[in-house]
Amino acid sequence: MISLDHESGAASIVKADREIVTTRIVVPAEQGSVTRTTFIPAESRLEVVAVDETFSMRLGGPQDAPSAPVVYLDQNHWIDFAKWRKRPTDLTPSKRPFFELLDQAANEDRAIVPISSAHLSETSNRGARESRLDLATTMLHYSRGWQLRTVLALRRGELRALFGGAPVTKTDAITLAPDAILDKDPNHSLDTQGLGPEITALVQQQVWAFVLVNLLLDHEPANGAGREAAEEWAQSFAPLAENLRINSKARALSRDATRIRFISDLGRDLPAAAKESGLDSDQFSEWLQNQAENAILATPGLGRMREVLHFRLSNADDIWEGNDLNDWLHLTYAAGYCDIVLGEKKTINYLLRAEKSVPQGAILHRRSADAYEDLKTLLGPS
Repeated sequence: MISLDHESGAASIVKADREIVTTRIVVPAEQGSVTRTTFIPAESRLEVVAVDETFSMRLGGPQDAPSAPVVYLDQNHWIDFAKWRKRPTDLTPSKRPFFELLDQAANEDRAIVPISSAHLSETSNRGARESRLDLATTMLHYSRGWQLRTVLALRRGELRALFGGAPVTKTDAITLAPDAILDKDPNHSLDTQGLGPEITALVQQQVWAFVLVNLLLDHEPANGAGREAAEEWAQSFAPLAENLRINSKARALSRDATRIRFISDLGRDLPAAAKESGLDSDQFSEWLQNQAENAILATPGLGRMREVLHFRLSNADDIWEGNDLNDWLHLTYAAGYCDIVLGEKKTINYLLRAEKSVPQGAILHRRSADAYEDLKTLLGPS
């Protein structure tokens, strides 16, 4: 057993022979809400004490494959889940059976309910502290350490796969690995004063759990810089969408026009993946012209992103907003790698339209009441 006191920075380790070792660790300067974490090796379980609640989180790494159905909830459905957990009568009766079933399944480890970086940012931006804590503690209780790996990392993995790299799998996307939800160097480590690789890995996982809890519980609302950038990004689509509506020649070439815009949004990651694979500039140009469309559509995440963008740009009346960025990035990848996705109406409708062109992915729903029977079927006999 390893117990970390996050107020004093002391670690107590009970070895198999019952010897007790104590040491000190470096914890983040901002103490936050977490007071103690305790790891129980026999169960690969971490107990985290914060804001008068104890959360149970599984610890693991890239080798830990999701062995239960994965249910991804968009933020509005997490809010409903929090209402059901804290004040069930505040939730519409038709929604309650789904969350009752998901609660039971998650608590029995028969369902995985991961969180993503979108959940971190959107939760931290909730104004009222009580509402934010209700939502954050619900996420921590049911996610149990499972994460949707940062979309930026998944996207880079899929881009490398376009040029012969290893395909991205469900195990890559849904993970217990420390820091997977953040776009950070996976090889960074902590100084644990020579405790050895196994103990170091466990301490690193515990400190990551501490950071994750504090990211959800203690983050102050962002200063607005990110929202301004997202709004600018959203507004950049209007000229192309309007041109596709009024220009018949452009409309006839809409697939080409929207593909060019999609590829430009990938930035330097696409040419970097091509270069890494050994393609020279001429070969890359030939690939862009003759192979890019079909290759992109054959990938679970990129293919859905590409199709949703095409559908939206083909509808100039569909106004983009800054918060569409999170939906476009995270719901498309969740749809590619999870088993059930509950999302907001507009993006789910576009993803349903995209299904005929991309690899099979999650069952998609806009309403939790509609997802009940599918969840029940996926869970099987209890």
